[in-house]
Amino acid sequence: MITLLRSYCCLAGLIIGQIALAQPIAMGASAQKTTIQAPKDVVASDGTYDKFVLVRWETSDQATAYKVFRSTNPKGATLQEVSNAWQKSTWICDYSAQPGVDYFYTVVASNGPKMSPTSNFDKGFIRVRPIANGEEEGLADNTAYGAPQQVFLLASDVNLSTPQQKAGETVGVGVQLQNIFDKQAPRTEVRFFFSEDAALSWSDKLLATKTLSSTPAQASFVLEESVRLPENLLPGKYFIIVVCSSDGEILNSKTDLTAIQIIE
Repeated sequence: MITLLRSYCCLAGLIIGQIALAQPIAMGASAQKTTIQAPKDVVASDGTYDKFVLVRWETSDQATAYKVFRSTNPKGATLQEVSNAWQKSTWICDYSAQPGVDYFYTVVASNGPKMSPTSNFDKGFIRVRPIANGEEEGLADNTAYGAPQQVFLLASDVNLSTPQQKAGETVGVGVQLQNIFDKQAPRTEVRFFFSEDAALSWSDKLLATKTLSSTPAQASFVLEESVRLPENLLPGKYFIIVVCSSDGEILNSKTDLTAIQIIE
């Protein structure tokens, strides 16, 4: 009888313990500190620019990086990534926006292990018809968009000295650069990344960095750089992604890429 009573007590204690573990944990002060809030005041430009939509937002407490999404539905029924990589800046230019299409932008914040809910949605679109001088926003002058130096160069028409190369060998990369602004571009870093999937991410290998101290307004030129490919690559198709960024940050601003075939 005593043995049966002891068994019953042990079983009851185990059941009570399991019920206690199943109860929701109250949100105390320490738990609230780890909550990542959604970015606030997301604003997208309405026909201000004819080459991109400028999206900017306020910082989120404890967040270290942000990712931007868009939808053609005001309620965000389906979301498409605008920034393939997480970024530190609180603004981005969406160069993939198409004329005549209204987009609704939202931003998600992260501190690494945690992500916030989506922010508010704001409509943005590119300009279809030219507007008079003086109405364009001062992107080059305004320092309230999240970065002290926001003017960066556009990268396009990336070409290789040879489209096929062996792993570990050197290849020449030529990229067309342009400053579309009416202001001189400040110090800009042109970075060359090696990617497996044509989508820039933090795991992609940085092959080279070229620093340009300044670039005149409306300047257009070709930058040539020799980069060494990573060792021990399997034969196949890879990509070299060119990124132009200012103030030392890797921004998912205007990027361009070209394919390269690794041979044995």
